[in-house]
Amino acid sequence: MDFDFEPEEKTPSGAGKPRQPHRIRRSDDAPDTEPVAVDGADFFRPAHQDPPAPPAPSAPETDGGTSLFTRGFAMLILFVQAALSAAALVQLYRTRMLPVYYLAILAALLVLLWLLVFKCQRYKVRGALTRLFSLLLSAGMAVGCVWAQQGLDALDKVTLGEEEPDYEAMAVTTEPFVVYLSGVDNRGELTENARSDVNILAVVNPVTKRVALVNTPRDYYVDLAGTDSKDKLTHAGLYGVETSMETLGSLYGIEVDEYVRINFAGFIDIVDALDGVDVYSDYTFTSVGSPGYYDPTDFVEGWNHLDGKAALAFARERHAFATGDIQRGINQMKVIDAMLEKIKSPTLLTNYSRLLAAVADNFVTSLSSNQIAALVRMQLSDFAAWEIENCSVTGSSSSSTHCYSAQGQKLYVMTPDEASVEAAKALIQSVLSGEEAPGADASSAAASDEEAGSEAA
Repeated sequence: MDFDFEPEEKTPSGAGKPRQPHRIRRSDDAPDTEPVAVDGADFFRPAHQDPPAPPAPSAPETDGGTSLFTRGFAMLILFVQAALSAAALVQLYRTRMLPVYYLAILAALLVLLWLLVFKCQRYKVRGALTRLFSLLLSAGMAVGCVWAQQGLDALDKVTLGEEEPDYEAMAVTTEPFVVYLSGVDNRGELTENARSDVNILAVVNPVTKRVALVNTPRDYYVDLAGTDSKDKLTHAGLYGVETSMETLGSLYGIEVDEYVRINFAGFIDIVDALDGVDVYSDYTFTSVGSPGYYDPTDFVEGWNHLDGKAALAFARERHAFATGDIQRGINQMKVIDAMLEKIKSPTLLTNYSRLLAAVADNFVTSLSSNQIAALVRMQLSDFAAWEIENCSVTGSSSSSTHCYSAQGQKLYVMTPDEASVEAAKALIQSVLSGEEAPGADASSAAASDEEAGSEAA
């Protein structure tokens, strides 16, 4: 087999003509080969070999597998997350209920979460998960905005006191004060004058974290403020809530600073919003029904779980007890204690909206929103435990006594027991003066002894 080689023709430099490979010529026929042209040259290959398949086109490169639509959607989610996070922070700040360092920590956490979501968006799988996380976080921020706005709306509706600068509102966190808690059987506006069936003074010392609840029976025969006559305490409400405050202040020798007023319908709604309360009854009894509020209700001696209507029946009943109004006052404070326990539980968060709705429609106070916010901030700052003490004054019944509001008619009243009134005065002054609760020193000493014993062991 003879092969002739022809040298490649040289082209002048810069002519732009591509260089041709050496051409191989075969002088004789080969039955097992066939000519094929490649780049303008003739080559021989085996006759049985198929032509090579053209190379498959390469797939166009994508940015991590993320389409333009997906990237746009991801950026939209990031924007929504940032906007709602900022809105939630602003709303929470407007409530003035969170300490500043709470807001700073929350802001830092939200920024870190946003940066984390932003960084993970370029990974296809992680991006999908983080976009879902971002959506959930944004939904949470939206809920936070709604909750904060509901809180602001409720505060605006129930607070009747004039707003003062924050530094003045902070006085409720550093100085003792007295609040009159009034419960009225009133289906109209709470600002209307009405008899008060619940009359409790809450004496609060924010420094010692001590509260005294002093109950005064509705039929207590007292000097009516603004007159030279006596009347039932409940009738003072007919001349305005301020008259009731002055009347109680005169009885106990103190100044009553603020008031909180709630009607019975609101009481039912608030207890229901707390999913009921657990109250210990000293007796087994059946309450008399009250048209429009509740039917006759049975209670057993011991613990009872009460919904709103049952709690109101328990707090209002007096005819089932030999001591009448005195036992009713005791039961009222038991219900208040049970409500405070529920408010300190997670129930407050899970039923936040229902509770706000109940408060906004059936509750008014002379406290300003700044004062309420200052008290909430104080509690959130230290989570201190409060010592709550109950006290109820007593007296003797009289059915033939002149009352100022009855225009010469003689009505049933309760003549005050001076010893119980003096005991209540002593408790009030103890709280206002900053004294520790009875037994607090003993408890502290016992705790110190126990700690010392543990260290010795």
